Amino acid sequence: MYLPDQTTRIDSTGLRYQSKQPGSLFGPTVGTMSCFVCGAHRSRSFLRPFKLAASTHYRCRAGCGQ
Repeated sequence: MYLPDQTTRIDSTGLRYQSKQPGSLFGPTVGTMSCFVCGAHRSRSFLRPFKLAASTHYRCRAGCGQ
């Protein structure tokens, strides 16, 4: 059984998702990364680099969860 989606429509220009907010869930992503250990998104100033298998990764500077 097919039910049409009521919240999105394709207009004459081909655009859809008029009810969806534009942009990313994370806002401006310039300078943000996720912690390698806990996965929290933080600005790069709150992360510290470390080497693992000859690659640079980043983790929380003050410890994860703080």
